Amino acid sequence: MIVHYAPTISELQKVSATEATLVYPGVRHGHSYISQQCTINLVKNLFETTSTITKSLSCARTKSRAIACNVLAPYFTRQKVNEILEARFYSISFDASNKGNVKTYPFVVQYFSDIGVKRGLLDFIEDSRETALDIFNNTIKAIENHQLQIQNLTSIGADNTNVNFGKYHSVFKLFKDCLPNIFKGK
Repeated sequence: MIVHYAPTISELQKVSATEATLVYPGVRHGHSYISQQCTINLVKNLFETTSTITKSLSCARTKSRAIACNVLAPYFTRQKVNEILEARFYSISFDASNKGNVKTYPFVVQYFSDIGVKRGLLDFIEDSRETALDIFNNTIKAIENHQLQIQNLTSIGADNTNVNFGKYHSVFKLFKDCLPNIFKGK
């Protein structure tokens, strides 16, 4: 006789919540997914005889990454955007980063909240082009993707290159044409 064990929905939810709970601190503190896998394996070995949830954990590198990218990141990004909308005014900073043949642009926001100045990653866009117009369009895309109001942007920050802050054709000049009161961040 073959007995097939299928966890109930509530147990499956508990397992999923446990996996996300174990992934979150690793992401928050910048641990690798290999480190995540070691932690999960250790927890399973320590508690496998005392917990049915622990026996059901299966959260290695691929699943840890999926939880971080597809569950935790959208949730915390939405929380950050809601705080920015509540604060109303914000600034945005960016800088190109190269890893191998891939160029990425992280967009970081800064805004005031009830507890003071807050900062956070808004978006991460991959684009090999690096003209002023391309960077400007990527910044607008990051702002619009999160339904932020462009007119509430108060300043931009970036490294002091001609493409970012040049006098005649730069990212800052393109923003200045749209938003005459915008400031250069330092």
